[in-house]
Amino acid sequence: MSKGRIIAGVVVLAVIGAVVAGVMYSSAASATSVTVARVTSETLGVIVTASGKVEAAHKADVYPPTAGLLVSVDVSDGDAVKAGETLAQMDKAPLELQVKQATAGLKGAKAQLDGVNKGVPAAIDKAAADAGVNAAKAAYDAANAAYVAYHDAFLLAGSPASMEATDTQLSIGQKQAYAGLENAKSGRNKLTTIGKVALAKASAQAAVDSASYSLKLAQDTLDKATLTAPFDGVVVFNAVGAPGTDGTTPKASVGAAVAPGSAPFTVVDLTSLNFDAQVDEADVAKVKTDMTAKVSLDAFVTTTFPGKVKSIRATAIQTTTGGIAFPVLVAIDSTKERLLLGMSGSVDIEVNAVNGALTIPIEAVLDDSGKKFVFVVKNDKVSKVEITTGALTDTRAQVLTGLSAGDTVATNNLTALKDGMTVRPQ
Repeated sequence: MSKGRIIAGVVVLAVIGAVVAGVMYSSAASATSVTVARVTSETLGVIVTASGKVEAAHKADVYPPTAGLLVSVDVSDGDAVKAGETLAQMDKAPLELQVKQATAGLKGAKAQLDGVNKGVPAAIDKAAADAGVNAAKAAYDAANAAYVAYHDAFLLAGSPASMEATDTQLSIGQKQAYAGLENAKSGRNKLTTIGKVALAKASAQAAVDSASYSLKLAQDTLDKATLTAPFDGVVVFNAVGAPGTDGTTPKASVGAAVAPGSAPFTVVDLTSLNFDAQVDEADVAKVKTDMTAKVSLDAFVTTTFPGKVKSIRATAIQTTTGGIAFPVLVAIDSTKERLLLGMSGSVDIEVNAVNGALTIPIEAVLDDSGKKFVFVVKNDKVSKVEITTGALTDTRAQVLTGLSAGDTVATNNLTALKDGMTVRPQ
C-alpha cells in the first residue's frame, strides 16, 4: 500500500470519528436537564401550620368597688408594677360618709338589742326602740345635710359631669339613711304590740346583724378605693368612656369618673404568654394537647420560640378569608426576648413523627391518574417508577414502596420526562 493511501485512510477515520463525536455531543447537549435528589432515611416530622398572635396567659382586670372619681393616678400606661402597688386612688369622702352612717346604724341596732336584753316589753317600747329611732334619725340628719350641701354646689356649678357621680352617691346615702329611720320607727311601733320578749330579741338581733353587714360592706368599699396591682406585671390602661369628638378614647386620669362594671386598668404578666393560633378545621383533629410546637414571629425573623399546645377551644371562628378555624393556645416557653401582646406570626405544631422514614422532596412526586410516580435517574437515563407515599409535610414525602435508600430521583421538569429518556443530571 502506498504512503498516499495510508494518509488518505487516516484522514477518513479522523473525519468519521469527529462526526461520531459531534453526534454524541449534540445528543448529550440536547438531553433534558434535571435536578436530582437522593432518597434518604430520616425522622420525618409532620406539622400543622397556623397563623396567630401573642396574648397574655395571665392577666387580671382591676375594677373600682363603686362609682366615683379618681383623685390620683400613680402609674403610667405600660409601667411595670409589683403586687400590691397603688395604681390609682378614688375620692374617699362619700365612702367615708357611708362608713359613718353604717357605724351609727349599728350603734343604734346594738342599743335596741341591749334594751331588749335588759328590759321587759314595756321597757323595750320606751328605751330600746326610742334609742334606735334616735340613732337612725341622727344618721339621716347627717346624710341629708351632706347631700343638700353638695347638691346645691352641684346645681350652682351647672351640674358638671365631673361632680355627677359624687352627687348621685350622696343622694343614695340620703335615701338609705331615710329608709333606716323609717325601719327603726316601724320597729318601735311593732314593739308596742309584741307580747313576748323572745320575739323582740330575735327582731333586735336581726337588726344588729343587718347593720353589721352594712358596716362591713361600707368599710370594704372604702378599703378598696385604693386600686392596687393584684400581681407583678405590666399595667395597661383601658377606656373609661366613649370616644370623644376627636376620636380619642378617654383613659384613667385625675377627675375621671369610674364605675364598677368597667375596669380602668388591666395588669398583664408578660412572663407567661400564649400564642393564639387559628388552626384550619381540616387540621384541628390532628392537634392534641402537650404536642411540641415552634412559634415564629414577624418581629423576630431569625428566631423561633419553642412551646407546647396548651388547649384547643371547642368553638369555631371565621377567618378573615372566610374559612373556618379553631383557636389553639400554645404556651410559649420563657424567653429572653421582649415579646409584646398582639405580635403576629405563625406556629408549626408537630402532630406526628415517623422514625426511619425513606423520604424524597415533595416536588419529586408526580401524580398521574390517581397514582404516584417518580423518575429514577441512573446512568443519565430515567425510569418511571410507581411508588406509594405515607406521611407528607410541606417539603418532604415518605416513600413506603418503590424506592430504596440511595436511589436518585429527578425533582424538576417531570412532565417533560418519559420512561427511558436520556437526561443531564444537575
